Amino acid sequence: MRYVRQLKETGCAVLTIGFVLALLLTANIGWAEELSFVQKLCDAYQNIDTITCEIRKTTKGGGRTMRMLSRVYYKKGYYVHVDNVTPRKRRIIADSKTLWYYETDAPRGFSRSISELTEVWMSAINNIPGTPMENLLKLRGLPEISLPATDEYPIRKAYQAEKAYVVLYCDNSERLIKIEFFDSSEMKKSIAHYNYSAFQKANEHCWIPCLHKAVISLPDGEEMTETRRINNLEVNKPVADRMFKAGIFFKDVEFVGDFEKMYD
Repeated sequence: MRYVRQLKETGCAVLTIGFVLALLLTANIGWAEELSFVQKLCDAYQNIDTITCEIRKTTKGGGRTMRMLSRVYYKKGYYVHVDNVTPRKRRIIADSKTLWYYETDAPRGFSRSISELTEVWMSAINNIPGTPMENLLKLRGLPEISLPATDEYPIRKAYQAEKAYVVLYCDNSERLIKIEFFDSSEMKKSIAHYNYSAFQKANEHCWIPCLHKAVISLPDGEEMTETRRINNLEVNKPVADRMFKAGIFFKDVEFVGDFEKMYD
């Protein structure tokens, strides 16, 4: 599958759904003069300074079921530490300047300056763990359309991205309940959708959904589903600086600047 091949550069092919949807949203962005609803959502999440949590994901598709458990540490300013426990042990660390990636027992790891990372990698480290930011960021600056309210979703906003027509569904508290991707503005064919629930309040204007359920229809007709559970969530609590020091966690590992050369 073309989309999955594009994801392999991140070393996170099992995180497929979030990145496939990001590909659908690729667009040339020009900032709107007025603050859009999606920008308000992004601003609320970007008020988060730190997050620690465990993320359990179950992805199904192509006759396979894949489960992943990750421990995640995040601090604003490109500080990220992801410890993937299953199905393959791998660790990703960013210290605001450099990113390191290593799979246990691999011949070498991958490392590159954050300023030189590809768009796919930047989408990964810009995402705030447990939030819908990976989808929202690509909508900023796009023309925003207010759709009629429904009993279930009193706030609905639509955006025309390059490869999809995207609709946000929110409740009266401005909590994002659902994101849906359509093939056109006629909204007859749904390409994918995310449902968010089990909210934990981070601050006055910010709610983090601890249950994400996604479904996506791939170009070859295959359907993929992903259930993501956020456990042991702590927001704006101190995170030890040592969690972002690569030298502590990567002993005697050779790093290369080309992901493809990790196994050469």
